[in-house]
Amino acid sequence: MDSCPKELEPYDKAHKQKLIEQDYLQHLWWGNYGVSAVSVSVEHCLAGRKAKSKFIEKPMLQEFEEQKKELTEEELKKQRELFVARLEAMKTNFELNHPKKEGE
Repeated sequence: MDSCPKELEPYDKAHKQKLIEQDYLQHLWWGNYGVSAVSVSVEHCLAGRKAKSKFIEKPMLQEFEEQKKELTEEELKKQRELFVARLEAMKTNFELNHPKKEGE
């Protein structure tokens, strides 16, 4: 208890960092689990048996850890090809929905 305020500064910084981390985790929780729960319940109320949405099947951190595992070169190649195919589909859809006017 004989510490001066300057000596207590690192503890204050650590406490502020802990609060920031807690705020981030709460935001992450609501952003993933809360929104998923609300959207699933609203769709099931409005669409009834036709509803297709499902609540998050795995915990978010577990899914993140599974994605972090190293991929083989062939899996990376497949992902790249799929990404390119999606971009081409988006381009085609855009061109169909936004036709060029004559003279452009």
